[in-house]
Amino acid sequence: MSENRKTNPFAPFLSALGRALGMPALALLTAFIIGAIVILLTSGDLLAAPTAYWGLIRGALFKQRGLSESLVASIPYVLLSLGLSVGFKSGLFNIGVEGQFYIGALCAAWAGQITTGLPAIIHLPLALLAGAIGGAIWAGVPGYLKMRTGAHEVISTMMMNYVAFRLTEYVITDKLRDVNSTTIQTPSVSPAAELWTFAAIPQRLQDPLNALGVALVLALLTALVVRALADRPDWKAKLGARRGLAIGGSGLLAGLIAFVALPLLTNAWWPFTDAYDRLHTGLIMAVLAAVGVWWLMEKTTPGFELRTVGANPNAARYAGMNITRNVVLAMAISGGLAGLAGTIEVLGVSICRCLPLFFSSGYGFDSIAISLLARNDPFGILAASFLFGAMRNGADLMELSSGVSKYIISLIQALALLFVAAPAIVRWMYRMKAPAGEEKQAPLTRGWGG
Repeated sequence: MSENRKTNPFAPFLSALGRALGMPALALLTAFIIGAIVILLTSGDLLAAPTAYWGLIRGALFKQRGLSESLVASIPYVLLSLGLSVGFKSGLFNIGVEGQFYIGALCAAWAGQITTGLPAIIHLPLALLAGAIGGAIWAGVPGYLKMRTGAHEVISTMMMNYVAFRLTEYVITDKLRDVNSTTIQTPSVSPAAELWTFAAIPQRLQDPLNALGVALVLALLTALVVRALADRPDWKAKLGARRGLAIGGSGLLAGLIAFVALPLLTNAWWPFTDAYDRLHTGLIMAVLAAVGVWWLMEKTTPGFELRTVGANPNAARYAGMNITRNVVLAMAISGGLAGLAGTIEVLGVSICRCLPLFFSSGYGFDSIAISLLARNDPFGILAASFLFGAMRNGADLMELSSGVSKYIISLIQALALLFVAAPAIVRWMYRMKAPAGEEKQAPLTRGWGG
């Protein structure tokens, strides 16, 4: 065994991956098995469960636009779950992401239609920023109250959910209501503030300003990647004084190539040709957000402080860390990601590109289960979010093809959350022993005034 580990350089990685994914995968499998038993008992048909699950898979992946709709449904899950994971790792339970989702959507709807005539290179980032800031402020308030008054974030964020719901309803029905529409909604955002669908990218890039905006984003991302590589000891020794030139030059070169080549390439050939496909560039933002959260929490000093405050606030205080600042920062980052999720739903998913009165369907509460299922790992959240998005998208066809209520999905999700939160139950069911030397996880939340 030891010889195999020495000869296989991927053994440590595979072992760690197995430990990380083993229990969530087993919890999901168990949840689906119990769901099948419930379907059998309630229907009395041995084929009901296989038919229902096959309908779920077809609806999520194989029907027309099935995969793209599953991805669309998973995007807000990714951003909301990432926000929750930042809070969890910081020892905070931000149960108010649903309200922050609403506030972000409201701020984006206002910023998207308050000004007209701005180019997309300005208006779209402005609307995205408005939603993120709105969610960050809404979440930062409970963080500040926790440190100054001892108000527990679970209670304060829960109460602020209802304030956000009623405030959004009031603004939609009164201050921002579209008087030209028969339905209760805000005015549609400016076309320049709309989030691009993948099918519309070739047309959008024909505008030189849009092409410039994409080129700037790609230049920045290229510079960040090259900088991360240049920080490695072997690269740093080779580059020496040319490190800054390599970073700036690579970013500039990538931006120039993108500005010239992307409009021509996408106009000549583009795989996304379905004009009715709703898959939008928020998918790219969600993946970048996962990478960004991982980098922040694992590779930066602020992330280290957030994790330290979450694991042991007394030790963090003794080390000179500002507990109040870190708690407010963690809540603001969590709320900012939740607000961005609401923003994307308004700018990229809503049919009217507006904020209707009946808006969300519990994305924020489902995301608690996703974050716990993924053990707060950003890349695990990407996979778990797609799973929940696929179940959400495939539930309707499952009900139509088998007659099984689509709400069985909620039961399966609840069971998966139960088994992930209490792995001892799964080990007892399968007669498994707890791993030796298993690390103790930081508490999700501490006691009152803790």
